[in-house]
Amino acid sequence: GPLVANAALIGPTPYLTSADSPFLPSTGFTYFHLDDFEDGVLNTPGASASGGGLCMAGATCFGGSGLIDSVENGQQGKDLWASGSISFLFNAAILGALPNAVGIVWTDGAGTINFEAFDASNQSLGILSGSHADASFTGGKAEDRFYGLTSLVGIARIVISNTAGGIEVDHLQYGLQGEAPESVPEPRTLALLGLCLAGLVLGR
Repeated sequence: GPLVANAALIGPTPYLTSADSPFLPSTGFTYFHLDDFEDGVLNTPGASASGGGLCMAGATCFGGSGLIDSVENGQQGKDLWASGSISFLFNAAILGALPNAVGIVWTDGAGTINFEAFDASNQSLGILSGSHADASFTGGKAEDRFYGLTSLVGIARIVISNTAGGIEVDHLQYGLQGEAPESVPEPRTLALLGLCLAGLVLGR
């Protein structure tokens, strides 16, 4: 069936603290990471971000001005800001396998919010949209929403944007529910294994 049939979209749902994450407590995960950006960087393993004018709100971005909307600390905290969309990419080589559960919290902006996820072949796994922006830009939490999904095929990238002005996000979270897929031996490895088995038979 279509790849989107292997994905379950989650949200947008209200999100005030990490206790509102649908993935926590992270039991049953081979790995799970949540970056709240409060140290001023995105530094959880195997994740990177890109976007127009991308900067850390509360640090290099606004220099402590009121236009910050951190999940934990409102105007006094840190989150990620961009002038347009923000993409998060996940590195299977570092993580061991692509995450199959990913989420991000939209904390501020205007217009309609759009969230989309993609697999390793750049095929869309589904789209979520929200219209909960409240035209307040001073750290309020009433509009904060979680956008995420789970997918059997693995998630290589997510993109979140809104249709007017800048965008702020927080609490990037991603993990692998269950065991990592077993690696398939390379042909050479299989050939060597066959020779070894043949040797054992002759030895007998």
